[in-house]
Order: sequence, then structure tokens, then C-alpha cells
Amino acid sequence: MTEKLYDKDAHLKEFSATVLSCEKSEESYAVTLNKTAFFPEGGGQESDCGSIGEAQVLDVQIVANEIIHYTDRPLDVGAEYACSLDWDRRFRNMQNHSGEHIISGLVHKLYGLNNVGFHLGAEMTVDFDGVLSREQLSEVERVANKAVWENVPIKAYYPQENELKSLNYRSKLELTENVRLVEIEGYDLCACCAPHVKKTGEIGLIKILDFFKNKGGVRIFIKCGTDALDDYNGKYFNVFKISNLLSVKKNEAAEAVDRLNDENRELKFEILNLKKRLIAEKAKNFAPDTDKTAAFEENLDIKELQLFADALYKKCKGIRGVFSGEDGNYSFAICGEETVLDLFFKSFKERFSVRGGGRNGMVQGTITAEKKEIERFFYNTRDGSMC
Repeated sequence: MTEKLYDKDAHLKEFSATVLSCEKSEESYAVTLNKTAFFPEGGGQESDCGSIGEAQVLDVQIVANEIIHYTDRPLDVGAEYACSLDWDRRFRNMQNHSGEHIISGLVHKLYGLNNVGFHLGAEMTVDFDGVLSREQLSEVERVANKAVWENVPIKAYYPQENELKSLNYRSKLELTENVRLVEIEGYDLCACCAPHVKKTGEIGLIKILDFFKNKGGVRIFIKCGTDALDDYNGKYFNVFKISNLLSVKKNEAAEAVDRLNDENRELKFEILNLKKRLIAEKAKNFAPDTDKTAAFEENLDIKELQLFADALYKKCKGIRGVFSGEDGNYSFAICGEETVLDLFFKSFKERFSVRGGGRNGMVQGTITAEKKEIERFFYNTRDGSMC
């Protein structure tokens, strides 16, 4: 069995180890060592990465009770190599995982809910078996950060069997032997196999970002430590840019955006009314010399296309289509007497690449075709069939 150095010292960054085996595994090499500080993926947390000699460790997994290091090149069996962890990745994971333990312990203590799902990868999510309000989560976050400021010890240990029976600890599984507990003094006691920081002060910051109802409970999104700082800096920079663009103070950016949205809604309403008047005027002056029309207009959305096609049909009857878009890709609305339109649209779809449909004398959708092809079809068809 590989000696688990990460179990004994979660802050060990470098070590030396002997290669016990090395085999080709698809695009990488499966390597076992006599000892390792690389944490394998488990308990919802992604694995460590780093290097063994010149080889890069891409992933670490437990396969048939063996810790397998997947590397980008082969290593010599029996040789000893200097090994190094990607410490930034490891420390971020420890900050996040320790912060999650505090959150889950407090949710259980304050509201009696259990952690039933945990994932720590590009983002960290935690699922609980009950619903929590924004106010309740804000209180959990406040107390969790108080635990950070108190800088209390975090201890990982394997209790004796008789001691384990007397302890009230959190666990998703029924465990009976080799149970490793992680204790955050005064806040949580939980079965866990992962590395953690030594004191809560190393976490730095705990921030609950978002939450939503999930399978009768709630899923929350958390960032801790360096990840929380990076998240804050990214959002601060966005607010900074918005405040500069709108010429307001940073703490007034949201109100300024609200005002801008109100102004945009008013402008859109004005533009819509102007378009309606323009459509009505064009329809009023429309005098076709055929029973089918394909009109092309710029910058009309689907509702405006429907409005225009309907106005043309009501004035002139026949088959009246309106198209808007770029040559080769158009949105459209076509109106006509229902039975005649159905025949025409069937032939239209057979001739072109069309997505859409409709009923009650109106069809709409999108078409991939050039303007001249569409016009040729409209003006060279009778009763829905090609001449």
C-alpha cells in the first residue's frame, strides 16, 4: 500500500518517492509510488496535480485500492524521484474544503439539515436536504466568517473504535472502520478523507455566492480564500467599469443601470410605435399587381413581420410575405387565406430550407435562401405549385 503522506501532513509540498510500477494507460502512464502527498480524487474533491521528476501529474485516482498517478511520460520502476505538488491548486482546495465543513456544520447545527452532496472542482457546490432562505444563509455566512477570525484549530485523526461510537459526527455514509474525522473546534466534526488547513484563519474568507432549490432541498455555491478574493476582484473590476461608463460612484452603479434600463424600455416603446406607424403607412400605400408578394424590410423582429404581413393581407388579400435579415438568412411572416396559404407554404418548405410554421392564415419562421430566389418563387407560383 502506498503511504499517504497527505494524511499526515496536508502542508507537505515536496517529497521523494520510489516508483513501484509504471504502465501505459491510453494517452498517459499509470504510476504507483511507495508514498505520496498527491491527494487522489475522492469525497467530491478533484485530485492534486504536480510533477514526479520531469513527468507532469495530470490526475490521481484510487483504482482497486491503489493510488494511481497518471503522468504525461513514463518513469523508471525502482527509481527514486523528487516530487512536487501544484501548491496553489492544493491550497485553494484546502481553503474551500475547510470552509465548506464550517458551512455544513453550521447549517446542521442551526437548522438541522444534512449535507447530501458536495463537489469541489472549478466551482464548489453543496446540497442540503431542506430549504434555506437568503436570510438564513446570510446568518450562516456571518457565523462562518466569525469562525475564520477566531483562527480555531482544525484536527484530522483516526479515533479508536470505542471512541468513535461515542462521537456525534457528520457522515453521508455508514462507516465502521478506518474512519478519519476532521474536527473544527466548536464548529464541526465530520468524516472526511481530504487534506485541510491547520487553522481556520488560513481559509481567509468564506462567501456564499448563490443558491437555488434542488430536489426538495437547496444547492449553494461557495468560494473560500484565494478563490473568494479572485471572485471579489473580478466583480469589483466589473462594477468599476460600469461606474466609469455611467459616470457614477461605484456604490451607485446598480441604481444607474436601473435608470438606464428604464430609459431603454421607453426608447424601445417609442421605436415600436414609430415602426407600427411606418408599417401602417407602407401598407396603406401598398398597391401590388400580383396575387403574391415578397416584401423585404430591414431590422424587423418577428412580431413586426407578423404585423406587416397581416396589414398587407387585410388590404390586398392574396399571399403576402414580409422578410427581414441578411441575404441568405431571413426571418419571415406570411399571411393568406388559410387553405391557399397551407398549399403555398407546403411548396415553400419543399423548395427551401425553412424552419417554422403557423395556423389561422399566418406562418412565420426562418429561411436560408437568397432574396432573388425567394422573389422568383413568389412571383412564379400559382395556387401553391410551381409554374
